[in-house]
Amino acid sequence: MIEFNFQPAHQALLNDYLGSRSNGVEAMTFDGVQGFLFAVVCSPDGIEPEQWLSEVTSADENVTEEVVFAFLALHHHISEQVFTSGYTLPFKESAPWSVMHQWSLGFLRGCQDYLSTLSQASISEAHKEALISTTELLGFFSLEQEQVESYCSTTGIELSEFCKAQYELAAQVAPAFAELIEQIAVASGLYEE
Repeated sequence: MIEFNFQPAHQALLNDYLGSRSNGVEAMTFDGVQGFLFAVVCSPDGIEPEQWLSEVTSADENVTEEVVFAFLALHHHISEQVFTSGYTLPFKESAPWSVMHQWSLGFLRGCQDYLSTLSQASISEAHKEALISTTELLGFFSLEQEQVESYCSTTGIELSEFCKAQYELAAQVAPAFAELIEQIAVASGLYEE
């Protein structure tokens, strides 16, 4: 019986693997992969492992079975959270900006195709607004830290308070994201229930 639980050893393996790949700009970080896989799990398209594995490994033809298995275990772990135990962001509000930044970039990368499809479908204004605002909240940390600092200093908002509020909003909408996508996908008429 294969143990499909995501273990610290899997995370260490993926960190090593992704670190060795990041000599190019296109390679994702572990945080980026987590955001990407969250978006993939929430997709109405039922994305096959071969597709997302190619994306997270930058189409590495020499990826080992152990690394593939660790990616599959991580995907399974995120799926379990999304559909069973309730998804929680994999970082705390005190996490370094780079961690949240990479997660948000991965999330936006993972959902861009289906968000584009859904936003162009004939859906209600309420659904369109929910789609946009939820995506903006989950993608907020994809902004460069300097942009947010500049915004806060221009508007007189305290940076740490602003970021805390953004984190809390993202943490609130994340557990319901898959359900929202499913509702909109069904309402769009482009997907079967």
